[in-house]
Amino acid sequence: MIANAPPSDVLHLVSAPTAASTSRPAIGGYVPTLLCARAIEEGLVPRGRIVLVGDEKSERSARSLGLVPDERLTPPLGRVKMLARSVRNIAEQSQRVCVWNDELVPLLKGVRAPAELISTRPDLARRRVPSRVDIRVFERHDRKVWEARNQEAEIDSLYRTSLETASIGTGAHNRSSLGIPDDSVCVGVIADRPSEIDARAIGFLIGLLNVSGFRLTAVIPENASHLNAARRHHQGLGDQFRFLIAQDPVLTMLPIFDVLIHPCFNGSGASVLLERICENMGTRVLRLESGGRAGLSRAPGVAGPVIDAIDDIFMNKANSAVSTETEIHV
Repeated sequence: MIANAPPSDVLHLVSAPTAASTSRPAIGGYVPTLLCARAIEEGLVPRGRIVLVGDEKSERSARSLGLVPDERLTPPLGRVKMLARSVRNIAEQSQRVCVWNDELVPLLKGVRAPAELISTRPDLARRRVPSRVDIRVFERHDRKVWEARNQEAEIDSLYRTSLETASIGTGAHNRSSLGIPDDSVCVGVIADRPSEIDARAIGFLIGLLNVSGFRLTAVIPENASHLNAARRHHQGLGDQFRFLIAQDPVLTMLPIFDVLIHPCFNGSGASVLLERICENMGTRVLRLESGGRAGLSRAPGVAGPVIDAIDDIFMNKANSAVSTETEIHV
């Protein structure tokens, strides 16, 4: 186990969410970053040397989630495999390598030290994992994915509890500082890889909710895709609701939300763990069942369950306000 190795002998390779690219999805995810940070904080694994793969925004995300890297490597042209030689040189003095993101598997090429992959999104591992690498997963869904590739994966029993009970720092974010009225339903959007969020679809959903009579504030991650299209849609509706762009990870802003929309749930460990983190901190998560390629604009009926759930939240807020007013009046 790497927990028994001297701190200087462990190399952590991790990536955090970064800005979306026009040519390819941004690398990184919330869950791998949190897993690494929590495992180190609780002494489940030595701190060793932390190498973050990503750009400046990736490092900002990592630090806001509690992970302080020793070094940052930016993939040339966005291609992770082009960092393989640099990582191989860094790993020469390591007796163990811990990879926290599936998309960083190419960095194991040529690394001689024993290694383990903490897999939360096996679909992002674009090449076969060397047989000397131990693969850990959190859901049977992910283990089946690896088994379909004729690779063994072990269900984790070490890191899961740490993350499920995680208390994430929420910084200085609150409704008052952001100008969000108390009677507004604040809707956020969550995904382990924010670049997979289609802001256009979310903008259409918020428009449907607005037409349904809700007073709304929508918060979209800045690294979601198609933000400009979502802004145009918002303006086309006459700016009838607030539309905010979050520069910090949504996970650090949980207290401001009444509900989070999860449009990218796929059954992976990353999706499941992300929802549990939010719910453990008291924020309700609603999965948005995808309408496939047709999208929300052509199949608005898929938003029905979300509208019903937010209707319940809206009524509860209204009842709470009436109760408070009555008590003050008496």
